[in-house]
Amino acid sequence: MFGKKKIRELDALFESLAMNSSNNYKDAAKKDYEDICSLIKEYQASGEYSDKSLKPYVDRMQELAPSMENYNHQNNVKSY
Repeated sequence: MFGKKKIRELDALFESLAMNSSNNYKDAAKKDYEDICSLIKEYQASGEYSDKSLKPYVDRMQELAPSMENYNHQNNVKSY
């Protein structure tokens, strides 16, 4: 009851990203990550949620940033 305020839409996107990554659906996972980034920016701009409520989501987004930078199927293609 007195814990951090959950943002269901972001929770669902992070869950979808994890599921798509584990199933090797790289395009879908990349789309989820981009949706997370844009939704967080939208929430920050609108002031709908406080910075304190968004902080755990921003931290998770920043942790994923390096791995999602070049996350696509072309990275799996090897030329001989």
